[in-house]
Amino acid sequence: METATQDERYHVVCRRCTTERVFDVGDAADEFATRHGEETGHPIVVERVD
Repeated sequence: METATQDERYHVVCRRCTTERVFDVGDAADEFATRHGEETGHPIVVERVD
């Protein structure tokens, strides 16, 4: 994932539970999403917010 600029945010949402977070760094968002998905089997969506 690209290095985040000051204006970038990454929104992580679980499609099966109430887990939802916003990150300033894309790699952190990806790591969180991967970990949650592996632990729960839930589908996760990560989107960059402009």
